[in-house]
Amino acid sequence: MKEDKRTNRINLHLNKKELDLFKNKAKNYNQMASMIRDAVAQFDDKGTVKRIESLNKLADLITEFNHEISKQGVNLNQITKRANELIYKGALDKEYYEEIILPHVSDLKKVMATMKKQQSDIFKRLLKI
Repeated sequence: MKEDKRTNRINLHLNKKELDLFKNKAKNYNQMASMIRDAVAQFDDKGTVKRIESLNKLADLITEFNHEISKQGVNLNQITKRANELIYKGALDKEYYEEIILPHVSDLKKVMATMKKQQSDIFKRLLKI
């Protein structure tokens, strides 16, 4: 059975900029009308709003988590500083610090830097959506 014939028309008034945009968007279509029908069929205002809200919530969580990672980095720096002070006073063995504490602190800093980089990459991808 044949598709329903398209007998209904809509007149649409566009300025030059809007017309150029329509033409540009319709380049991959045989007719501009096909592009417009596809765009309308795919457009879901409520869904779009929900996706934007979800992206905003995710961006807030990433920002909050990134802030927490930064605070933990400050804590690690304070621990390292205090350990150095204790070494200077003779209350902490320098060899123990260099062989045990410092490698763990360095590993934690690397993990935190990697996490911040990954979050930054995720955030950049979200902004492109």
